[in-house]
Amino acid sequence: MGLVITKYENSNDVTFDVSKFDYYYDDDTFPETSLEDFEEIIDETGGTFDVIRQTTTTDGMGNVTNVSEVSFEIIALIFDITKKNRQINDMGLAIPGNRLMYLKTTYNTTDVVQEGDILVDRNSYHWRVIKILKEPYLTATQIYKKAIVSSIGLEGSP
Repeated sequence: MGLVITKYENSNDVTFDVSKFDYYYDDDTFPETSLEDFEEIIDETGGTFDVIRQTTTTDGMGNVTNVSEVSFEIIALIFDITKKNRQINDMGLAIPGNRLMYLKTTYNTTDVVQEGDILVDRNSYHWRVIKILKEPYLTATQIYKKAIVSSIGLEGSP
């Protein structure tokens, strides 16, 4: 919902109702539907990735005794890092093999992509989530996640 202030082109045609500051509310529902709109875009244009989260168990001396894996499926958009996004180069993230990825905030109501997760795309290329850059909020709701992923084998996804 947006507030639209009435503007008069000709001062001779000015007529006011109750107040000299006439206004009305439009029917734009962008703030309320932005999360659903973004998820619809991801679902229609994104690719499917399998997420593998590894958890290690260590003994009292710090040696790894067990590595367990949990996996779930997500849909996300992956892009090359463009010239416009080179400002992340200052953080040391714009190196060969890195890509930019847009993710939903949650998958299946509980699964959340985190830094360190391994993503496997449709071509069996493996990507590691290096850094989650942005988590923008609108009307107290997180809309999407933007992350840097690094190719584990320095392959590229088409």
